[in-house]
Amino acid sequence: MVGGGPGGLWTANQYKSRNPEGDVLIVDKGPKDWGGLMSLSGGDFDAIMPGEKVDDWVKDLVYYWDGLCGQEMMESLISGIYDRFQDYLDMGCEYLKDDDGNYKGVPQRHLDHYKLYVTKEKGYGGERMTNVLVKRAQELGVRRRGRVLITDLIKKEDQVVGAVGFHSVEGILYVIHARAVVLACGMTGWKSSYMKNTTTGEWLDMALRAGANVTNFEFGRVWNTPKEFSWEGQTTLLPLGAKYVNRDGENFMERYSPVFGNNTDPHYLTLGMALEARAGRAPIYFDVSELDRSKIDVIKPKHGWQVLNYHKMQDLGVEFFEDKIEWNPQLMCCFGGMEVDLQHHTSVPGLYATGTCTSLDPGVYIGGFGLSTSAQGGYITGNTLTVDLKENLPKIEFSLEEARPYIEALTAKTEKNGSTPKTVLRKIQEIVFPYEVSIVKSEESLKAAQEKLEALRNELDEMKAADPHELLKLIEVRGIYKVTELHIRASRERTESRGGHFREDYPTYNDEEWLAWLMFREEDGKLISYKKPVPLEKYRFPVEKHYFDNFDFSPENRK
Repeated sequence: MVGGGPGGLWTANQYKSRNPEGDVLIVDKGPKDWGGLMSLSGGDFDAIMPGEKVDDWVKDLVYYWDGLCGQEMMESLISGIYDRFQDYLDMGCEYLKDDDGNYKGVPQRHLDHYKLYVTKEKGYGGERMTNVLVKRAQELGVRRRGRVLITDLIKKEDQVVGAVGFHSVEGILYVIHARAVVLACGMTGWKSSYMKNTTTGEWLDMALRAGANVTNFEFGRVWNTPKEFSWEGQTTLLPLGAKYVNRDGENFMERYSPVFGNNTDPHYLTLGMALEARAGRAPIYFDVSELDRSKIDVIKPKHGWQVLNYHKMQDLGVEFFEDKIEWNPQLMCCFGGMEVDLQHHTSVPGLYATGTCTSLDPGVYIGGFGLSTSAQGGYITGNTLTVDLKENLPKIEFSLEEARPYIEALTAKTEKNGSTPKTVLRKIQEIVFPYEVSIVKSEESLKAAQEKLEALRNELDEMKAADPHELLKLIEVRGIYKVTELHIRASRERTESRGGHFREDYPTYNDEEWLAWLMFREEDGKLISYKKPVPLEKYRFPVEKHYFDNFDFSPENRK
C-alpha cells in the first residue's frame, strides 16, 4: 500500500478484516500514521442518507460536471458512502445535528440533492478520522512504515510484483516483494500552500513507466486563499452569506453568475477573481458582513492548524468573522489521476489505485467529496484484493539482481554537484502559476509555457542530491515536472471550456468534440494522448443541461 491517507487505510483495513492471516504493509513518505492530507482537513463528509436516491446524486454530478461523469463509477461509490459514514460514527467521529436530532446536511453548489455533513469538531475532524482509522489498523495488525518513499514499481511477466524505495532520513534502501501494489498516494501538485506542500507526483512518474493510463490532467485545483493566512471552510461559509467583493466593494460574482453569485465552486470564483484583477479591480476581499451571525460559533475553528491561524490573525488585530480580508487565487494541485475500473484495477496487472490519485471529477470540487469517495473506494479495493489474491493473481517471485537496475538508477542521483531540487521547483512554479497558464488559458500562453518547460529539461536531468532528504525532494520535483508537462499539454489539447478548465480562445463547451476524457499513456518515454468518449449509449442518464450555462465570462461581461 503506497500512501497512508484515507484510501490506503481503508483499503488495508478492509482487506485485513476479511483476511486476518494476510500480510499488508502501508508505506508513506510522511511520518508514520500521519494520515496524509486527511489529517489536515476539516473532516466534513458527503453521505446519502436513508430514503434518498443514489440516482438523484448521480444526476446532480452529471449536471455539475458538464457531462464528464463516469456514471457507473459514481453509482458504485455513492451507494456505499452512507455505510462508511456510519462506520466513522461507530469508530468515534461526530457530526452536527439539527434540533430534531437529524444530521445537518449542507446543500452543495446549488445542486438539488448533494449534501455535505459538517464535523462537530471544526479544525479537528480530519485528525479524528486519522486516529480512528490508525487505531483500527493497529487492532487488525496492518504493518506500517513512515518516511519511506517508493520510487519504482517492479514488473515481471507484465505484472507488478514489487517496489523499490528508500528511507528519506536514514537512507536505507527497500526492495519490497508484493503479490499486489496499491497506489493510494493522493493528488499531484506543485508544493503550494494550504496543506498542499506534500502532493507532488512521484507516483505518476512511476505509474506511467509501468504502463498505467492516466486522465484529467487539464483540470487543476485553483483555490481562493487568504493573502496572509490559510483558511478552510468556504463550502460552509458561502452558503451562509459570505461573499467576495472587488476593490470597489462590488459583489462581482453577481455579474458573472446572477443565478449562483458567490455560492458556487472555487474554480468559477477564482476565474472571476482573475478577470477582475486583469480589469484593474483588484484586490479581492472576502466579505463576511452578511454572514448568518447565529452560525458563527458552529463554524469557528476550535482545534488544529486553523485555530492557530485564527489566533494569529487576532493578534494582528484582524477578526475573521468581522473584517474584510484580502484573498487571492492560487493553483494548488491537479485533478489528474489514474484510470481504474469499478473494482479499482488499473490497466496493469498487479497494480491497483484508490483515493484521490484516481481521477473522478473535471476540476470542480464539492466539500467532503475526497474524504467520502476515498473511504468507499478503499473499501471496494480491499474487497477486490480479497478476490484477486485468492483467484486471479499468480504469485511471481523476483531476485535482488532483477531489482538492481532500479537501485542503481536511484543511487546515481546521490551526488553533491548539480542543480538543486529547490531551484528547479521554483522555475517550474514560475511557469505554471501565472493566471494565463493556470486559470485564463489560451493557445498562445500555453504554448509559451510548454516551450519554457521543455527548455528546463536539461536542468531537471542534472539535479543531484547530497543526502536522503534531498533525494526525496529531487524525486518529488521530477514528478512535479511530469505533472506540469501533462497539465500544460492536456490544457492545449482540450480546445473548449468545461468544469475547471477555461480556455479564453474557446470560451464554451463543445460536446460534439469534447464530451470525452483526454487520456495519456507513456510509450518509449513519450507521452501519447487519445480521447475516450463518455459512453452515453450505455449510461442511464443523458446530458440534458450544463452547470457551465449558469456563468457568463464573455469579454463583454468583464467590462
